[in-house]
Amino acid sequence: MKKKCQVCSKEFIGRSDKKYCSLECKNQLNNRLRSTQIDIIAQIDTILHRNHHIMTVLLGEGQVKKIEIQKLILLRAGFDFTHFTGTYLNNQNKLYHYIYDFAWMEFSDQKVLIVKKSK
Repeated sequence: MKKKCQVCSKEFIGRSDKKYCSLECKNQLNNRLRSTQIDIIAQIDTILHRNHHIMTVLLGEGQVKKIEIQKLILLRAGFDFTHFTGTYLNNQNKLYHYIYDFAWMEFSDQKVLIVKKSK
């Protein structure tokens, strides 16, 4: 039974479930699909690292473990509130958003609490 390759449209003969005429065509399609995913992941990772860097700069390398700051300052620094690595709802129903070893919580439309997790 002749079939057409899903990548190059070349006709080939093979098993009933075979989709590609060669290993090269199969790899070409998979690489194309993977490169799209890698681009998206890289974009998100860049945002997360920028957010992490902003919080590191604000808290500094010292002993400061938390800081209350104006949301506008974070926005001007390029902070993206839509990307984070996890969430935590404490027993007082306050929602913390994690970015690696930092967490932030919005008090109101104007203020944000940033906390560095201890090791």
